[in-house]
Amino acid sequence: MNYTARLIDSHVHIWDPTVLEYSWLEGELDRPYLPAEYQAGAPATTGVIFVEAGPASKTGEVAWAESLGWPELLGVVAHAPLEQGSGVVTELAALREAGRTVGIRRLLQDEPLSFFEHPGLLEGLRALAATGLPFDACIRHPQLSALTALLKKVPELPVVLDHLAKPPVATGDDGSWERNLRALAALPQVSVKLSGMPPELGDDQEWVSATRPWLEVALDAFGADRAMVGSDWPVSALAPRRLAPGRWLSMVLDDLAASPAEREQLSWRTASRFYGV
Repeated sequence: MNYTARLIDSHVHIWDPTVLEYSWLEGELDRPYLPAEYQAGAPATTGVIFVEAGPASKTGEVAWAESLGWPELLGVVAHAPLEQGSGVVTELAALREAGRTVGIRRLLQDEPLSFFEHPGLLEGLRALAATGLPFDACIRHPQLSALTALLKKVPELPVVLDHLAKPPVATGDDGSWERNLRALAALPQVSVKLSGMPPELGDDQEWVSATRPWLEVALDAFGADRAMVGSDWPVSALAPRRLAPGRWLSMVLDDLAASPAEREQLSWRTASRFYGV
């Protein structure tokens, strides 16, 4: 494996349930996952973007992450309740000033399609665009069309799609995922993270051969200059595959990048440009 000198993992989670409460953690996830363990599994990584992990009390997560003294930490994608519309402006301003905040995520994957038409959400996204911070859109594939319709109303907001919208890897695509993904990719403000695929696999699927076709479609749709690698550690690292974050990053870069220029974009340049780090 021959990495470029820089490698930014654009999607890493850390948490410590002894410090902050995480009501959604269960099983193997219900323990601390901290920088030293991540770095042991991805020693080639030179920089990381920590994406909010959903503690019960959202305030304080940015400060906690910064307090760990993680040398590779380049920025934090923080949570903000964007559906509050103008009511979120003060919180966004505070986050904008909070050290390493480089983006905002309001998790959308479990919301009904009607939520994408919530007037407060549109107002909140416009307020976010005014701060200069980008948005991480974490959705499931049936929500792709709704997200596209929403983002057409906020063309000034840079957005990155997390995890390819969690495509139906286990059951196969009936054509709608690729069609809707390409429609989203037609919006020039949107990028994509090549991340989060292992949890979508069926129990009998081999992770490299099963995920590669989906990654190839996303890379073709967005192009390398709008695509970035992300491990989604530790969520994508659990049993039965025990996939270290460095192995995922290696597969994407070694198997998908068709040229040194593409590799440079995927490995760090796209993430650096998108998050301003």
